Amino acid sequence: MVSPWMTNVVILFGIIVAIVGVVAYLRVYKNSAWSAASSSNSRRTDQPSDNLMPSAEESAATIDQPVEDDKI
Repeated sequence: MVSPWMTNVVILFGIIVAIVGVVAYLRVYKNSAWSAASSSNSRRTDQPSDNLMPSAEESAATIDQPVEDDKI
């Protein structure tokens, strides 16, 4: 049988490791979330968004135009 102080030390060590792991994860997550938010904000102000759907008039106008072959 293991003495009770050894059990307490192991449990305390596990709790400390868990807390350090959570803090490290949150720091990495916060840094990646901030960098993703800052890059998307700068892209929004500098360039128009590429993922917008064309309006019905724009899509109808493109259907009437002939498709040109790629010239290499």
